[in-house]
Amino acid sequence: MEAEILSIGTELLLGEIPDTNAQYISSRLRDVGVNVYRRITVGDNPNRLTMAFEESIQRADIVMSTGGLGPTEDDVTAQCLAAALKRELVFSQDAWESIVRSLKARGRTPSQLDKKQAYIVNGGFFIPNSIGTAPGQGIVVDDKLIIILPGPPHEMQPMFENQVLPLIKERYPNLVPIKYVDLKVVGLPEAKVAEAISDLLKSQNPTVATYTGLGEVRVRIAATGQNQDESRSLIDQMEKEIRRRLKTHVYGRGDETLEEVVGRILTKRGLTLAVAESVTGGLICHRITEVPGSSRYFKMGMVAYHPDVKASNLGIPMESIQKDQAVNEETAKDMAQSIRLLAGADLGLSTTGFAGPEGGTENAPVGTVYIGLSSKQEELVEKILYPSSRSRVKAYAAQQGLYVLYKFLTQR
Repeated sequence: MEAEILSIGTELLLGEIPDTNAQYISSRLRDVGVNVYRRITVGDNPNRLTMAFEESIQRADIVMSTGGLGPTEDDVTAQCLAAALKRELVFSQDAWESIVRSLKARGRTPSQLDKKQAYIVNGGFFIPNSIGTAPGQGIVVDDKLIIILPGPPHEMQPMFENQVLPLIKERYPNLVPIKYVDLKVVGLPEAKVAEAISDLLKSQNPTVATYTGLGEVRVRIAATGQNQDESRSLIDQMEKEIRRRLKTHVYGRGDETLEEVVGRILTKRGLTLAVAESVTGGLICHRITEVPGSSRYFKMGMVAYHPDVKASNLGIPMESIQKDQAVNEETAKDMAQSIRLLAGADLGLSTTGFAGPEGGTENAPVGTVYIGLSSKQEELVEKILYPSSRSRVKAYAAQQGLYVLYKFLTQR
């Protein structure tokens, strides 16, 4: 079963608003076993929109659009669908009564302009909008299902869930949902991950694909079986093989975050943590404390940004601070040790670096970050170089800081 999604609105083409509707519909159609093959963005141009409808209807089994159902002149979706199907728009009393109720509930008097929204394609049906004033509509032509919905996501989503999705399931009862799982991989670039599972990436069912992120890689496994149990079995076998190859670089699955996994390990082992941040400006502490129950293992955080604070609050020697403006191995090591001792924690984690765009030295250019880790038994420092925008350097350094902690916990 193939579907195409048309996102309608010149504001989308101009980049004024993000197209969250297409993303939402794609994910929900995937969940019920409908493959979305194309997503098309079209402005409020009647000729181009009519042509887009004609082409999508010719190719796909299900065509869905969002946007362009309001009462103004540039809301032309219904007219263009009618033109593409070579049909008339006809007045729907049911749609009009629904619009009137919506308007009166908002203390508004219906106008002739509002009546435009009550016209539907001849042979079609209207889809009530319980939140807004613009109803959607649908029509079946040559066994193809065509649905048009309003653009505001808070209106479109309930209409899709409560009316469109049940209609799709009823009309196509033999759909097999596509099951998938995302494995979270850290400490390896996408190229290395792809190299390690290169033969698996050629698999047809389940399929395997990699997606790069900031400091981590997603490996998606998707399967279609005769039933959910078969799909789950196909995924489980593939996941087991990928984990065997990538080992502890696979830190989680689904929506799991690195800070959640680190927190579970700390809790299980009865360890506590303190963090001293400079370049990351509190991002590591923020991520750690976003996890419910983090007070069980997180004792203290400090943003020691200014050199004087590094010296006075953490006792970092001035000779270390003066070397490359405190961006060096010694400072990172001493920060991690000092925060551990100050908090009375089992582990101390630290970051120091240059986020840019200004600053940096010959030995430590912008994007240089040192990450320190201190325990009662040992101390270590890792250096990373990630020249990018200031915000991305900080975010990447925070991710790598958590990875250094994760690696320490899983390898000892």
